Amino acid sequence: GVSSGVFDPLVAGSGIHTITYSYTNAQGCSSADSSTIRVNGLPVVNLSSFLSTCVNSSPFTLTGGTPGGGFYSGNGVSAGTFNPSTAGVGTHAIIYSYTNVQGCTNSDTSSITVNALPVVSLSSFASVCIDASPFALTGGNPTGGIYSGAGVSSGIFNPSTAGAGNQLITYSYTDGNGCSASALSSIFINSLPVVDVGPFAGVC
Repeated sequence: GVSSGVFDPLVAGSGIHTITYSYTNAQGCSSADSSTIRVNGLPVVNLSSFLSTCVNSSPFTLTGGTPGGGFYSGNGVSAGTFNPSTAGVGTHAIIYSYTNVQGCTNSDTSSITVNALPVVSLSSFASVCIDASPFALTGGNPTGGIYSGAGVSSGIFNPSTAGAGNQLITYSYTDGNGCSASALSSIFINSLPVVDVGPFAGVC
């Protein structure tokens, strides 16, 4: 592992190596001395793969690095915790580094994908009277989501159950990556007019 006075541990390889120093004086007499140098092998480090996550998911503790006791680094990583919103949408490299008792460090890398939220919209609703028949809610996009709110059951809106006034409707949608988003719109429920008719006088 020695070349021009430089020792290269990678060339020498792990193990104990004898290094010899030779010297020749002005009279042409030579002598040498030897010593050994130990090259320690790097620790075997592994990092298992990560499941994808959504950009609005809560920060979570990273796991899967072996041997235990190392540290994680990468975009969105702080003190061993990964924050999807800090990392942002995309695929991010997570590095797990470990240092053994000999002071030798090695690392392994895996990636984590942060998925964007679906774009969800909900059209506005026309106002209805409180005695209107229950009706199916529409206008949520992409289709296949879920409507919720006062007076809503299985996608059917019942004005009398909701009650008079401005009622908020939520449309929630979950995409193929398991990421969810929602949109809001409102329906105004009109009260019925108060109608009264007095008694009639008798007529011939």
